[in-house]
Amino acid sequence: MKKIGILGVPWMFHEERQGVALAPYAIRYTGVIEMLEKLVDEVVDYHNMAFLTDMEQEAILKLKDLKAITYKAKELRDIVADIKNEGSMPIIFGGDQLISLSSIAGMEDEEREQTVIWVNAHADMGRSLNHDNLCHNVMATVIGKGPEELGNIMNQRFILGDNVCILGTRRIDYDELQVIEDEKILHYEMTTVDKMGFAMVTDEIIQWLAQKKGPVHLILDVDAIDPEFTPGTDFISQGGIYWREIRYFMKNLALSDKIDAITFVGLNPLNDEKNKTAQFIVSLLEAYFEVRDMQMDYF
Repeated sequence: MKKIGILGVPWMFHEERQGVALAPYAIRYTGVIEMLEKLVDEVVDYHNMAFLTDMEQEAILKLKDLKAITYKAKELRDIVADIKNEGSMPIIFGGDQLISLSSIAGMEDEEREQTVIWVNAHADMGRSLNHDNLCHNVMATVIGKGPEELGNIMNQRFILGDNVCILGTRRIDYDELQVIEDEKILHYEMTTVDKMGFAMVTDEIIQWLAQKKGPVHLILDVDAIDPEFTPGTDFISQGGIYWREIRYFMKNLALSDKIDAITFVGLNPLNDEKNKTAQFIVSLLEAYFEVRDMQMDYF
């Protein structure tokens, strides 16, 4: 990989989850930039965006003002677009999952359809606006089935369902499953993963990915991983993806040479154990770029 751009997003959109704003700082504390500089030709550090101001916190956290929320989301969307347009592969660090809507929107390509791999314990296919948990609306919004108020963040340019893969769900309701089936989304809940085996699931995803022509965006929420390895999240649920499985997945994505952007979300350092989850995130990046680096050297 010739050039990547690192951006931290210390924002939170739920008052009770303010610890997620510390996520990019916890990840940086691991020495991630120095590690990446050993594996990538050029690392451009776009630093961390500013914390929400007191006025923004009042509007977003207290009043739940959708105009204020979408304004901030569009601000991030445009910065991700700038990173992409400057020739870098965006690597986004955050805590609040809502930022993934902005990073997906920022990777929009006018000529090619974007593909999204959503690794998450939740499908987040809520079609009705959930003021108390906007994260629940993210993927529904991405495919054009979510609340109209959030659709503007996507510039009303939505992603086709058959260009979406969802992996690792274990908290999903019937209505969400219905949307997934109707939109022909490639979906692997953990029960399916257990039946098939993770290697076979990975092979199917890589084969599916090989058919895609546009930019591919990996969104990885740490709550998809078993809390034995990533305890630093607000949504603890046993039975997630194991460390060997997710590293295997990252290495195979690197071999596919198809990933154009990666967004990490779900980290709350206040719930973590000695920065264990942040270190795990960085280990996944290291595994990914080690394989990419070997490929570049080989060819």
